[in-house]
Amino acid sequence: DSWCHLVSGLRSRRCLVVGIINGTDANLQIKSTKLLEGGSPCYSLPTSEFYDDQGLLGPGGAIIYFVWGNPPNLNNHGDIFLNVETNAFTADFGGNKSTNSNYFPRCGHQLQFLEKSFDPSGWWAKFWVMSTKV
Repeated sequence: DSWCHLVSGLRSRRCLVVGIINGTDANLQIKSTKLLEGGSPCYSLPTSEFYDDQGLLGPGGAIIYFVWGNPPNLNNHGDIFLNVETNAFTADFGGNKSTNSNYFPRCGHQLQFLEKSFDPSGWWAKFWVMSTKV
């Protein structure tokens, strides 16, 4: 029932989900996740290969980030923009098709977008990316 209140009615909020898979044979250090635009904390759901105290995502591990925006109003569209920085890449994820999603791989790494899904009405976006070595 709380999901219905989150995405409908007068207090509707745009949602963004980003999944990251470590497709390398080494640890992926997640240095930071910054919600540059939005109205929520950055929630994460990691697999057992994630070591929270060091921010390390082990080989084959995955982590999902979930954020949402502020309720739209006359002054604010309620957009979402998430930045993720790791030792293998830096990536920006936007909550709608008109917002560019950019990534910048570090030397020896590449980032593959496995999925980019957008709600046609603009209320949610979902990304799955995998970090691999070149």
